[in-house]
Amino acid sequence: MGFITCERNSLIVNNGDDPLLLLNMLNNNPDPAPAPAPTVIYIYSYPIVQNGNLGDRAGADALCQSIAPPPGTTVVQAFLSTLSLDIRDLVPVAYQGLPVVDGGGANTISSTWTLMWDGSIDTSLYLASVLGGGLEWWNGSTLAGTYSAGNSCNGGSGPWTTGGNAFFGQIGNSNAPNPLPGDSFWINWSLFTCDLNAYLLCVAY
Repeated sequence: MGFITCERNSLIVNNGDDPLLLLNMLNNNPDPAPAPAPTVIYIYSYPIVQNGNLGDRAGADALCQSIAPPPGTTVVQAFLSTLSLDIRDLVPVAYQGLPVVDGGGANTISSTWTLMWDGSIDTSLYLASVLGGGLEWWNGSTLAGTYSAGNSCNGGSGPWTTGGNAFFGQIGNSNAPNPLPGDSFWINWSLFTCDLNAYLLCVAY
């Protein structure tokens, strides 16, 4: 049996050094941060539909945050545009080059978040199992993913604060693109008066 001895105190630079690090027996490098997971888009709750009075950004976000988030996500917001935040800016830069998937993670809606705002998406929200066929969802957005001021159920108290029939909100349709990408109706299908009901979608990352 052999022994290793050390006669030089200078191998330990200061009292905070661990001798095992000097022998490469411990890893002094922290584990790398895990890579961001894909962004998830999903329905707030089925079969619950909402009129245009969602309570502005805070109220709409609270609805989405009232249900359990998809696995692997921590930040949840309503998937719509408001005066304070465009729909295209809902996720940080680190996630914008990653795929966008449905709540179960099995279906890709868009190959990246950024490409959702190029005029179409890769898979309709219906085929991606986010919404049923031919259903409408509130978004208040332009095709480019920016806030549409006149189409966000804004009765004077801010966007998404009125359910009155004198005001309008932009909706998208779950069947688009149909049959091929290039169909903007996924987000710019029509305008609903704010007393009508449509679905609220949520985004999480």
